[in-house]
Amino acid sequence: MLSALRPVNRGQKAGGKPFPAPVGGWNARDALADMPVNMAISMDNFFPSFGRVSTRRGYSAWGTGLGAMVKTLCEFNAGTSRKLIAAANGKIWDVTSAGAGTQLATGFTSDAWQFAQFDDAGGGPRMGFVNGLDAPQIYDGATVGAMTVSGSGLTVANLVGIHVHQNKSYFWEKNSQNFWYSATSALGGVLTKFNLGRLSGFGGNLVKMDTWSVDAGNGPDDLAVFLMDSGDVIVYAGSDPGSVTTWSLVGKYHIGPAIGYRPTVKIGAELYAITKSGYQPMSQIAKLGVQKQSVVLSDIIRSAVNTAVENASSLGGWQALLYPAGNYCLFNYPVSTSIFEQHIVNTETGAWCRFRGQNGYCWSLLNDALYFGGDSTVYKADTGYADAGIAIQADCMTSWNYLGMPGVLKNPSMARVLGATTNSAAIPFALTVGVDFKTQGATISGSVPTTNTSPWDT
Repeated sequence: MLSALRPVNRGQKAGGKPFPAPVGGWNARDALADMPVNMAISMDNFFPSFGRVSTRRGYSAWGTGLGAMVKTLCEFNAGTSRKLIAAANGKIWDVTSAGAGTQLATGFTSDAWQFAQFDDAGGGPRMGFVNGLDAPQIYDGATVGAMTVSGSGLTVANLVGIHVHQNKSYFWEKNSQNFWYSATSALGGVLTKFNLGRLSGFGGNLVKMDTWSVDAGNGPDDLAVFLMDSGDVIVYAGSDPGSVTTWSLVGKYHIGPAIGYRPTVKIGAELYAITKSGYQPMSQIAKLGVQKQSVVLSDIIRSAVNTAVENASSLGGWQALLYPAGNYCLFNYPVSTSIFEQHIVNTETGAWCRFRGQNGYCWSLLNDALYFGGDSTVYKADTGYADAGIAIQADCMTSWNYLGMPGVLKNPSMARVLGATTNSAAIPFALTVGVDFKTQGATISGSVPTTNTSPWDT
């Protein structure tokens, strides 16, 4: 007698599905349902790199006893002399060595100096400082003193910007469309005025000058770029603004208005600017003739940048700085007058994240290491595993994952977290599982152990 065949169970089988590390970085642009699985909806204090993400390193106190918020930090680099200079509490300080800062000069109204270093024909390597309120200063590697500077119709205390281009020093005043330039091989001295207002069709005042290397290196074809707070960008070629044969207009473009007096940074041959429309690349603006959001460096985090601009574009602390040893560029922005955060882009992969808890008004390198100026203290960054003794909290919300089967009901029952640490102590973590684009769900907590064991099923 034949028996009936048993029905075959063709239902779904249990199986594992990987959630890749969000090495694609922070995505504050795309819809949640369309975001690539290797990206993150938020990524704070995690740095995306090749094949992994890692928590940022910490910071420790370096230059102490400065008395107020540090608003200027810069490196003097001449031969074997490398010094870290800070400004706080109406004074200029030497904070090259760890410990209490050494006072170099005092009696200033503003601590927000702009600076540029130049090998002056008359005085050797020197660094010039201007802030729009005090008399310009010069640092020669040992002492600070008043800069010798003059010009017909110039109020020297109004000089708020300084730059070195094609063997001349350039200056500009606050609330002005003029720039002033020196004689060849001179830092300061007798200056000559050049009025950019005759070319700027949108008005506004000059806030920043920089040099754009269109050939991927420094050379005689480097261009002078002038950024106006109206959004005008005026580009010149040449070495002498006083000569029609060696100074010519390359182009005039309009982008988002530049923010602050420290808005530019060079990454390779590219010059980027912090503007109200994002972090803009000069080469693409010049190529297209207009700004286009898709070519903006910060396009993938555009909503986050827009929020920062809307909330704090009038506050101080905006700055861009390249940190080659860390393989990233930071864009510092204020949240308030005392809280600062950084948008971070990996210069090798283009992936973004955000650093929080580093309240730096200003940033600089010294001997290729990273430092920032905080409240009465200069800190050494990217060092250790804590923020001045306080544990670093890193948070990440990965993109949503259909597990390869959109529209099919899934029943996840187990999750395994893979990680590694070089720290000698166990690292606590918490994992929250969300479903249907809702973050509410089960939370698992534990610690990454100090030994090479698996936390599976524990």
